Amino acid sequence: MPDASTPSIADDLALALRLADEASALALELLARGTSSARKADGTVVTNADLALERMLSAALASERPDDAVLGEELGGASGAPRRWILDPIDGTRNYVAGRPDWGVHIALEHGQEVIVGVVTRPALGTRWWAGRGCGAYVGSSTGNGAAASLGVSPRHSLTDARVSGWLFDGDPLKDRLRALPGWIEPVDLDAIMRVAEGGLEVFVDGTQSQIWDRAPHVVLVEEAGGRYQDRAGGKDLDLPGALLTNGGIEAELDEFLGRASSPHTRARNSIT
Repeated sequence: MPDASTPSIADDLALALRLADEASALALELLARGTSSARKADGTVVTNADLALERMLSAALASERPDDAVLGEELGGASGAPRRWILDPIDGTRNYVAGRPDWGVHIALEHGQEVIVGVVTRPALGTRWWAGRGCGAYVGSSTGNGAAASLGVSPRHSLTDARVSGWLFDGDPLKDRLRALPGWIEPVDLDAIMRVAEGGLEVFVDGTQSQIWDRAPHVVLVEEAGGRYQDRAGGKDLDLPGALLTNGGIEAELDEFLGRASSPHTRARNSIT
């Protein structure tokens, strides 16, 4: 349990929202000026904006939460503290460079291996999603105008009726199996994963090599909306690539379909691929 010196989740969420707004505004400003980009060793793209945003966020967190660790996609970071901020300064960098709207800032806070705060922004669309553990999950305008809408997962309980989507590589046997389901929906943008929290999907499978900063905010967003996050082995290890996000209502049927052990809390189960 947090001690008296630990900030409240509400305070941490307020800080995450403020920093996400500041980073989003800077990203838009840098995009308007024109960005430079390069390829990293893994073949992904990094821009001067990615680096500028992460430096800004890391400096702000060092000032505001000096006892916390920070892990960022571009600059790495320290570990060992009970609390760890996880940053993806620009998720969807390729879209950012290409002028497409589905990119944004990811900020999450992990405490004791549980994600307790998550923020995802879409600056070009004026939208953001946020959640705090025990505080609910919401979507609203990134400008603060208008009322925020509470997020809630779908009540559907049958895989036959479920709307299913996901990011999977060609050649992955699971991709053909999922596409054969009557409710398969082809993902068209990065925001497809948010449809679980919004109630528009019952299942989203991330079969890619996504990293902790890609999906950390989605853990608390989906769970605070009433859903469930699992890693690809059936546990909740954020360091494992890939993820399974559901509305929490079709676990047994989904486990059978995926060929996994029936208990959603069993760690010793087969991979979903």
